[in-house]
Amino acid sequence: MLTFEKVLKVFQAYLEDDPLYEVVQTSHGYTLMAWEPHRNDWYSAEIQKTPEDLRNALLGTYANFLEDKITGNDRDLTVTETGEIQQRCRELLEKCREP
Repeated sequence: MLTFEKVLKVFQAYLEDDPLYEVVQTSHGYTLMAWEPHRNDWYSAEIQKTPEDLRNALLGTYANFLEDKITGNDRDLTVTETGEIQQRCRELLEKCREP
C-alpha cells in the first residue's frame, strides 16, 4: 500500500535538488508548494489528497526539473533525452510500487 511517507522517501533526493518545489505537511494534509524566485513568493500550493496524487504531482515536477536541467530552458528536448526522462520517471514510479 502506497503511503505519503513512502512517496516522500522515494522523491527525497529530487526534492533536495529542486529549489522550486517543497512538500509540507499542514493541518489539512500534504501540500505541494511551488516557489517563484523572481517574485520571491510562492505561486502555487496544492493539497495532495492521496499518496497517489502526491506521487503523480511529483512525477510531473521531476520530469520538468530534469528537462530544465538538460536544456537550460534554451531548446527543446531531443527524442533520446525525452526517453531518458521517461525512464528516470518510470524508475521512481517502480520504487513507489516496491513493498
